[in-house]
Amino acid sequence: MQRTHRVQSDRRDAFHDGVLSDDVIPLTAALAAQEHGDARKAIEILRHAGELAERENVETVVEEHVRDAQEWAEIDRFEELLRGSTTQVKFILYSLALLTDENPNEDGFSTNRIYERYQATTEKADAKTLSEHRVYELLKEQAFLGVVESTRTGGGWGEGSYLEHRLVQDTGIVLKSVLRDSRLEDLA
Repeated sequence: MQRTHRVQSDRRDAFHDGVLSDDVIPLTAALAAQEHGDARKAIEILRHAGELAERENVETVVEEHVRDAQEWAEIDRFEELLRGSTTQVKFILYSLALLTDENPNEDGFSTNRIYERYQATTEKADAKTLSEHRVYELLKEQAFLGVVESTRTGGGWGEGSYLEHRLVQDTGIVLKSVLRDSRLEDLA
């Protein structure tokens, strides 16, 4: 019981009076409610906003800190989702994120297109390249985990059907999260 009381008082004392600008709490609550509806997410965003203000050596947490903190929290959440994923999976997601970034008018990409980008990525990283079939299997696993959305599509006369894949998460979040892995930071 004493530990719970200490945690609650730690949170209550996290910010001193006058440190938060008037718009910080409503914005944090709105962002957390809009995306998650979870008070823990609001606390996480607020904590990150405070850390950003502290890094800048400013005395007041403002709206810009909250908006930057929201992105930071999203990257943390995506990183947590990828924890335990292999480097090869991260190469594939990085490749899909690049394709998405470079082709904003396209809604999805065939395994073949992702594989071509993936080959260039592994070559740049001087890493082993998996077979196209293995990349296809890993993309299906990521769809099962909710990281990628895969849709079967008809290619038209003579092309047959195939899967098109797209990221569920924002490409900027995916790129920043994947590049936090020290094994992939050379790709930046």
